[in-house]
Amino acid sequence: MSCWKGALIAGCIASGLLFGPVARAEDVVKIGQIEALTGATATYGWMSAQGSKVAVEEINAKGGFKVGDRTYKLELQQVDTRGEPREATVQFRKMMEEKVHFVFGPFLTNVFNAIEPIANQNNGKFLLFAGATSAHAALGKPDHDYLLRTWNWDAGSAGFGKLMVDYLKKLNTRKVAMLFQNDAFGKTAVDIYSALFKDAGIELQVELFEPGTKDFSAVLAKLAAGKPDILFPGYSDAVLYDIVRQSTESGFGNRFFLVRGSIGPALKNKDAIEDYIAYVPKYFEGAEKTEPKVRAFIESYQKQFKREFPYDQAPLCSSSCYDHVYMLVEAMQKAGTVDDVAKIRAALMSMTYEGMWRIKYDKTGEAVFGFDVVHVRKGGAIERVPYDPTKE
Repeated sequence: MSCWKGALIAGCIASGLLFGPVARAEDVVKIGQIEALTGATATYGWMSAQGSKVAVEEINAKGGFKVGDRTYKLELQQVDTRGEPREATVQFRKMMEEKVHFVFGPFLTNVFNAIEPIANQNNGKFLLFAGATSAHAALGKPDHDYLLRTWNWDAGSAGFGKLMVDYLKKLNTRKVAMLFQNDAFGKTAVDIYSALFKDAGIELQVELFEPGTKDFSAVLAKLAAGKPDILFPGYSDAVLYDIVRQSTESGFGNRFFLVRGSIGPALKNKDAIEDYIAYVPKYFEGAEKTEPKVRAFIESYQKQFKREFPYDQAPLCSSSCYDHVYMLVEAMQKAGTVDDVAKIRAALMSMTYEGMWRIKYDKTGEAVFGFDVVHVRKGGAIERVPYDPTKE
């Protein structure tokens, strides 16, 4: 061996370039998140992104996690789609090129529909933890082994949509007026709930409004003429505040049923509403007092972001991704690998995770977990009705 080659190898060994580097690339597990963090529909992505960040920071602060005899830390890559499908495809394709094996999101149907073809091309190489409503129909389809659904939204036998409609039926509801935005999700929601209400024997009247609408008086008057028992508006607080206020002020209706958004609009108009029935993944104000894991999450959130805990928005998505990051880590440990996505998926499908929620996956890969129905009555009185389909 020539002297210069010997010196080169010796130098490489000394600097750790050939053997035993101090910081090995495989000691880091990359997690991506593709959500709308800004824009009109940012509520869902913003809160889920914060929940994921809290979980990652907690895990790394404890020194990471062990799989076999190796210790790993998480590297979180969050991108802002702004709710724009074209932007999302660019960002998602880059994640696939960088071999990010685990991606959380999206929660928006239009974004999921845009990235789905790219995800299909990478089937078997990664796992996508999506929350979008349209992801439900894609579960179990060819080239969709990558897909898991973290949020059991409207569809499915254990989805909150069916359980919420059944709950309305128990209240002797006969007619519902549905007012949703005219976009990809709005149309999907109409299809889902038209079938659910029909099966429940409840008459449904539907109207769609255009994005950016501020004055709902005309469409509210049209719906009120049909004399519905309850108004079903959606699907974000950005429009709910206006709809609830205008409906109560103009006498179009004071009873509301919703599966998107917070109870904030009800509390803002507490003296004008009669009843406001809302799907809430968890009623944090009450859970904080009785559930240690919820209290710990709230404290960790406040420490991480140095702000008051957003009780009105937090139930939407934040804790789903928080719990699911921990669930993913536990699945890696059970599978004994951080990069064999087939083994990790199998571990996820076979386990039940006890976090802020009790979570398991059904045979299609859709998460099943409990939720709360919250009634806000006139004057602001609150009643919580819990559901836990994981025990059924």
